[in-house]
Amino acid sequence: MLTIQKIQIYGFGKHENMTISLSDGVTIFYGLNEAGKTTIQQFILQMLFGFPTRQQTQRKYEPKASTKYGGQLILKHPIYGQCTIERVKGKATGDVTVFLEDGTTGQEELLAKLLYGYSRASFESIFSFSLHELQGIEKMSEEELTHLLLASGTTGIQHLSTLEKKMDKEANELFRKTGKVPVINQKIEHLKQLERTIKQEQGKIQTFEDKLKQLQLLEQNLERLYETQKMQQQQWQQLTIQKQALPLMKQQQALQQTLANYQDIQFPPEGIRRYEQLKDRLMHENQQLLQLKEQFQTLQDKVLASVNEQTVNEMARLIQKEATWHQLLVKVQNLQDDLFMLEHEMEAQFRLLGVQEKEEQENLLGETVSLQQEQQFQFQLSKLQDAEEELKFHLRSLEQIHLEIDAIAKQKQRIVQESLTSEEEHILAQWPQQKRRLEQLRAAKSLRNKQTQPLYFIWLILLIGLLSFAYGVFEKNVVVIIVGAFLSLLSILYMRHSKQAEPINKEQSYLLRELEQEEMTVQAVLLKKQRYEDRWLHVNEQQKEKEQQYVQLEYKIQQAELESEEATQALQLFLKRYRLQGSIARTLMPELFMRIRGVQELAAKRNSTLSLLQEAQMEKNSIYEQLQQVLDGAYNEHEIYMYLRTAYLEAQKHQHQVQQTKDQLASLKIKLEGGQSRIDQYTSEIALLFSEAQVQNEQAYYEKYEQFEQQRKIIAELQTVQAQLASLNLPQQENLMEDSIIEALHALELEQSSLQQEIDKCLEHRASLLIEKEQLLNDEKYGQLLQQFEQEKTELQQLIEQWATKKAVATAIHEALFRLREEKLPHVLSKVNAIFSLLTGGRYERISIHDEGYFVAQDVAGIRYQMIELSQATKEQAYIALRMALAKTLMDSAPFPIIMDDPFVHFDRNRTDKMVQLMKEVGYERQILYFTCHDAMLEHWQKEQIVDIGALANERGVAST
Repeated sequence: MLTIQKIQIYGFGKHENMTISLSDGVTIFYGLNEAGKTTIQQFILQMLFGFPTRQQTQRKYEPKASTKYGGQLILKHPIYGQCTIERVKGKATGDVTVFLEDGTTGQEELLAKLLYGYSRASFESIFSFSLHELQGIEKMSEEELTHLLLASGTTGIQHLSTLEKKMDKEANELFRKTGKVPVINQKIEHLKQLERTIKQEQGKIQTFEDKLKQLQLLEQNLERLYETQKMQQQQWQQLTIQKQALPLMKQQQALQQTLANYQDIQFPPEGIRRYEQLKDRLMHENQQLLQLKEQFQTLQDKVLASVNEQTVNEMARLIQKEATWHQLLVKVQNLQDDLFMLEHEMEAQFRLLGVQEKEEQENLLGETVSLQQEQQFQFQLSKLQDAEEELKFHLRSLEQIHLEIDAIAKQKQRIVQESLTSEEEHILAQWPQQKRRLEQLRAAKSLRNKQTQPLYFIWLILLIGLLSFAYGVFEKNVVVIIVGAFLSLLSILYMRHSKQAEPINKEQSYLLRELEQEEMTVQAVLLKKQRYEDRWLHVNEQQKEKEQQYVQLEYKIQQAELESEEATQALQLFLKRYRLQGSIARTLMPELFMRIRGVQELAAKRNSTLSLLQEAQMEKNSIYEQLQQVLDGAYNEHEIYMYLRTAYLEAQKHQHQVQQTKDQLASLKIKLEGGQSRIDQYTSEIALLFSEAQVQNEQAYYEKYEQFEQQRKIIAELQTVQAQLASLNLPQQENLMEDSIIEALHALELEQSSLQQEIDKCLEHRASLLIEKEQLLNDEKYGQLLQQFEQEKTELQQLIEQWATKKAVATAIHEALFRLREEKLPHVLSKVNAIFSLLTGGRYERISIHDEGYFVAQDVAGIRYQMIELSQATKEQAYIALRMALAKTLMDSAPFPIIMDDPFVHFDRNRTDKMVQLMKEVGYERQILYFTCHDAMLEHWQKEQIVDIGALANERGVAST
């Protein structure tokens, strides 16, 4: 087999300068998440098959903290011996160099020979699989799951099946017999429409001359109509001007009559603005004068009170202590909060310890919690924990042995089913008699074979016997005489017996063959009986051993329960010394003494805080009494200084009020005199305006202004109307009649409307004739349609050729897949059943393919299940069984290592053990590299088979086995 002996990483992903030595069998790569397991797996694949290119989706794992990129794999090849594959950064897939044991070097061509021509995709489809390939297996349909299992059991089928589906889909997109959407269907329909359009174009008749004559007549008619329309427009303009002048003339007469009613009116220039400005100033001065008088009276009515100088000084002294007061308030509040929190924490700790009574709490605060007491408590607690852990261990062991005993009982039932049948027992009972008859026949046959030796050999022995006898007599040697006589007698008896046995042998030859066949049957039955007795004896020994272990464990459990109970009682007696009531949670016991010390420290802090609080309150009360005496009243502690500052400021202001009031009174007298003089001036200016307008009061002044403005407005409007009439140039304005003008306009509108309709019809007819004329002159549609029709026919022919090609490819692939499944898959399935039965613990016997092409699993009771009906783990076990069986069938042509990345995390403990057993068996034939982050898997393997990736990452460049 081809094995990887050493991994040398120069720089790849997070790994740098790392060397890993591997064994021939199973190697476990263990590491937590982010330890770099996948990085090592990808390193092996990329060293063998090259770095991914930009078009590929795999990650390149180029190191970010090093310029080195690549490494070496040292292999043991069944043909080339020890080989070294080195790949470093270079071209797209990297620069690879292969070093053989005999000194030969090469590149990609030699590497392809080492890898038996396999690509990365072919290698991963058989020898490399991970959890990611199995994550979606639970949600797959029956068809998808069958396709996945077929792809795992027959190499190359996945790519062919994908190509077949692609060809079928593309062919259906081109043409369907009853479809409308496919391209060929649409193209045929389009050709039919083009043919109908061409026939319509052929039916058109040339009418070019008729249309030219019609155009000439229309042009002449349009010239006549345009002349008439021009005359009507001129007449319309004259009537419109006359109609516009009528209201202007009426307005002119009305304005002249209104203007005659107004006399010549006089009004001061900007009279209203000047009057309202003087009026606002006068009102403002009056209001200010009134306010000044009120303010003057208020200042005079003020009474200046005397100020107590001693009280002001005391206020100033207390204001200097404001910072101290606020510090005392904050200090008292903080101490109260600290005291509350300490008491709250003490209550919480007492509740955790189960001490509720005040007396018990005080006693607990006085207890000694020395390190010696804590050490004794920890000893009792550790003793209890050890006893409980030992009890749990024995209970788990007892449960495991119980399961093993049940498994042995089931195995005994299966062995009983394999015992000898009644027919086989009868064969064994009859065999001793038949055996004696067989031995007799064989002896006779052996004697007969001896008699078939050449007669000259028998005569030679007889001659030697006679010569020996004669020589003994002649030499008087008794021994030679006896030997010669014995040889002569034996030769004579043998020749006589041979003549008698020959007819008997011919009669019993047929019986001898029957007895020999029966002997072979008996040997097979005896072998089966011996195997049954050996297995039954082995299972009985296992059952006795497990029953003895079961009894021993029951005794150990009783001892562990007694030790646990004793340790619990000792711990309770120890805790009673501290008056702790109720059961304490096991998680809190290790920190019990720490909590008692914490309560005692909290009590000491509480007493210290209480003492500081009393001192701060005494100082605060002293300052508060002084503040109450100065303010002569009771105030809130937090607001009392605000009232003190207010009273102090008022006292200071009161001292300055006398002088300020005198200054204000002098200033107010000056302002009063100036305000009165301005009022007199404004009053005289208003009287002058009234005199110019020839009125006596304000109301008459405003009425005179309105009359003046109305006169100005009428004059302006009259001038505007006269200017508009002059612009119209009407010679006889006085003879215009409104009714006659309106009637003439209405009649003219009717004539214009009728004329415009006739013009529109002529223009529309002319436009249609011109369009038809241009179409007839420049019409290339018929030729274009013919050209388009031929082009569409050519495209249709090309599409039909494409459809035929894709259909042929799909049919060929379908036939190839059928042959592949019929020829190769049964050979793989012959090896799957044993592996699948092992992985499922004997629950399922075999996997087969249904007549409809679906995989089915058969259990020990003969019930068949579709793959979609199985659990997630059982589906994965079927997948792994097919992969392992395929690898076994390729042992001679592709002896590659198997790389697995946690593919059976969904297995239970029993099936995980079976998978480990399978890995160990396969490990004798192939190298297995297993990557996992679950430390439970490490229990099944020896220490020398485990590679701890986390430890290697901390020891750069140090070899690990």
